[in-house]
Amino acid sequence: MSLVGEGFIIISTMAFAMSTAATKQYSKTENPVLLCGYQFILGGAVMIIAALIMGGRLGYPGPAGIALILYLAMVSAVAFSINSTLIKYNPVSRVSIFAFFNPIFGVTLSMIILNESSQEFGFKGIIALLLVCLGVFIVNYTKKDKA
Repeated sequence: MSLVGEGFIIISTMAFAMSTAATKQYSKTENPVLLCGYQFILGGAVMIIAALIMGGRLGYPGPAGIALILYLAMVSAVAFSINSTLIKYNPVSRVSIFAFFNPIFGVTLSMIILNESSQEFGFKGIIALLLVCLGVFIVNYTKKDKA
């Protein structure tokens, strides 16, 4: 185990948990979509400043590159806005459990879009998918009263 590998996964998970709890708290009095906008502006500014300090430069990416950047920004903004709105009106545990599908979608889309090999969906991949689905089911399962 190293800080660069599993350590950053643990740090990322803790940051996600804290941000989800903060979103639940702040969305009681603020619009969750507006909160996402503030997060993107502040986070983007911090990343731009850090990149410039470290010597990063962005050349002209061309029309296709600009379109791709705008598309990815839109996808992120819509996804986070929907997630924040769901967190406002639902228990955090019921919404945040769906974040465990991110790696599954990432592997699947990489396989399809990048034409990668299907080794990711071997035995371990199927077990991982089943465990994530089981976890989502367990968190969201409610017993029906027999009345």
